[in-house]
Amino acid sequence: GMKQICITTNSDTESNDVKQAIKDNILNQITNATQMIKLEKDPHAAFALIIDGKTLTYTLEDDLKHKFLGLAVDCASVICCRVSPKQKALVTRLVKEGTGKTTLAIGDGANDVGMIQEADIGVGISGVEGMQVSGIH
Repeated sequence: GMKQICITTNSDTESNDVKQAIKDNILNQITNATQMIKLEKDPHAAFALIIDGKTLTYTLEDDLKHKFLGLAVDCASVICCRVSPKQKALVTRLVKEGTGKTTLAIGDGANDVGMIQEADIGVGISGVEGMQVSGIH
């Protein structure tokens, strides 16, 4: 029942001009989504923010990360999909430092270690993948 906000980019090119255009487009998407939440009439409306790893690469840069965080904290859920282990840790750090709140990270594999270490409270789950990572069968 949540309203979905998808922040995305559709370019694979890396030239400086294109990179700035991509960042401008992402900033525009964040600004529009923030405005949409502020103008929502239903006080019980919930928003889900969805972002992929490629877009997150731009969003986590210094000039965009605080606007992204501002939008994220206004949402009931934030889904970061197809992200790298480093991005998981960077998002955790951004939330921890940007909000001053206690952060919790839960993971079940080696790709979650950075995120778990970055959080105030880190939980490693011993599942199938976790066992494969640790070498215990």
